[in-house]
Amino acid sequence: MLPRTRRWVESWDRVKTLPEDELKAYILHKCRNGYQVAKKPSRGQREAWVTLLAEPDRTRGELSAVAQRVIDHVRQKLTDDGYDFEINLDETGGVAYAEAHFRTLTRKAPAAGMSAGSDEPAS
Repeated sequence: MLPRTRRWVESWDRVKTLPEDELKAYILHKCRNGYQVAKKPSRGQREAWVTLLAEPDRTRGELSAVAQRVIDHVRQKLTDDGYDFEINLDETGGVAYAEAHFRTLTRKAPAAGMSAGSDEPAS
C-alpha cells in the first residue's frame, strides 16, 4: 500500500466505529473544511478534491454498507447546500476510496427551505 493511501485508510479506520450520525457529521465537516481551505485566496485554487474515506482490499463497487451510507449522506447535504461537486469512487493499489471533487469554489443558492451550511430549515 502506498503511503498516501495508507493515510486515507488509517483516517477512515479511526472514525468508522463512531455512531453513524456522528460519523456522517464528521465526514461532512471534513469535506466542507477541505473546501474552505482550498477557497483561501492565497492558495490560488479553482477546484478541490477531498478524500472522504478509503477501505483496503476492496474495489470501488465493494465499499462497506456504512461507507455507502456516509457517501449518500454527504452527497445529499452538499447538493442541498448548493456546492458544485461530484463524488467519485475509485481504487488504487488495492484500496477503494471516495472523494469529493469540487469543480468550482463557488456555491449556488441552497435548496429551498434550507439555510446555507446548516441542517436546519431557514427561518
